[in-house]
Amino acid sequence: MKIERIAPNKIKVTLSIDDLKEWDVSFESLTYNSPEAQDLFWNLIHRAEVEAGFYANGSQLVVEAMPIKNDGFVMIITRIEEGEDNPVQKYLRPRVKKDVKTRRRPRVLVSPVVYEFKSFDDVVEACKNIETRFSGMSSLYKYNQQFYITFHITNELVLEDLDVILTEYAVKDGASAHIRTGELAEHGMLLIENNAVETISSHF
Repeated sequence: MKIERIAPNKIKVTLSIDDLKEWDVSFESLTYNSPEAQDLFWNLIHRAEVEAGFYANGSQLVVEAMPIKNDGFVMIITRIEEGEDNPVQKYLRPRVKKDVKTRRRPRVLVSPVVYEFKSFDDVVEACKNIETRFSGMSSLYKYNQQFYITFHITNELVLEDLDVILTEYAVKDGASAHIRTGELAEHGMLLIENNAVETISSHF
């Protein structure tokens, strides 16, 4: 197990096949948020505090995971900062909801879903149409001349309702969502982090 702090609010965790066997966790069980995956996750957070000085502090955490060729996988864990500025869209100021500064387990947003848009106009129209219904975290990327929004939510029923609207403007990515979010985080251009839907709806 290797923990690297790659940004003030972000760590990269590399887990080998031996780590997975030790914790009785597979990539699939991580996706479905099993009890074993939860135990592994909170152990990682504790180790990140000790080894990398990364503290959750009751903040929301966004978890992205992607498998790697040696049958292990990489996790990118991002702590949502209060009032953070987006480094790309300098004229926008994302409004991150205030987090409770108590020592408790933060809410972990899982089940990432990715939609691909052909134009930014389609992104704007889609965000305006789902803004009142959507609750969760959303990030906008540009990659290979296409726009992508990754959605992290905890309520699958809400996602089903949103899918009806989103498919009018975008295509649901056919690749594994965990693999795609990892690819976008690694190679794509991050335009708006964590609250793309709210930011775009408010400024366009």
